[in-house]
Amino acid sequence: SRVTDQAVVKLLSLWLNAGVMEDLQVRTVTAGTPQGGVISPLLANLYLHWLDRYWERKAFGTRPHDAHIVRYADDFVILCNRRPEFYLGEAKKVLDRLSLTLNEQKTRIVNANDEPFDFLGHRFAVQPSKRSGERKTFYYPAPKSMASVKRRLRDIVRGGQHWDLPELIRKRVNPLLRGWGNYFKTGNSRIHFKSIDSYATYILTIMLRKKHKKPGKGWRDHPPSWFYDFHGLVKLNGLVVVGNPMQRYAKQVPS
Repeated sequence: SRVTDQAVVKLLSLWLNAGVMEDLQVRTVTAGTPQGGVISPLLANLYLHWLDRYWERKAFGTRPHDAHIVRYADDFVILCNRRPEFYLGEAKKVLDRLSLTLNEQKTRIVNANDEPFDFLGHRFAVQPSKRSGERKTFYYPAPKSMASVKRRLRDIVRGGQHWDLPELIRKRVNPLLRGWGNYFKTGNSRIHFKSIDSYATYILTIMLRKKHKKPGKGWRDHPPSWFYDFHGLVKLNGLVVVGNPMQRYAKQVPS
């Protein structure tokens, strides 16, 4: 099979012949593309489209308790009630035909009832509901996602000590919080959002204390509400979207 969309073919040709810049020097490459390049998701979809087609042709995901594949670019999970080794083997069969291999360090089989798994920055876990005690699937920012946004916040604030505080919040801190929050705002993220809110006001307070050389931690002069009310700091906890409970609808019978 071939790519017939000429716009896509032209884009791929230009990109693959563009070369690579290292230390301000352009180097011509004869094969491949840099890992993590902006073209990588397109290349992944061109290849792994055949994995999707194979799954559809085998009708694996058409029955309620069958194996469903969820894919985003080159990351995917297979959700099934039984025979996980079989379905993993089916995926490997397709990838072998495409001369692709699975990352063995990231590939694993888990029983989701006993062990959580991470996908696209989220952690999915089956656990008892605090309200009903019934076991349900919850999803929220994975530990790596939490650590990553804290590290980026810390780097921004440390590098912005010479900035005016309102400008630092408006131009650097808020865009990060808003983008991260919008990505994770669905699901069960409220506790995690509160944690990031607390961390953001904490590091901003520490920065002000060091900047003005004041003793103590500065909580009295700069409580969290001061950042939100007077400087417009984005509050993640206000972004959380809680889904409506499922409702059963009756179809009206014509009289």
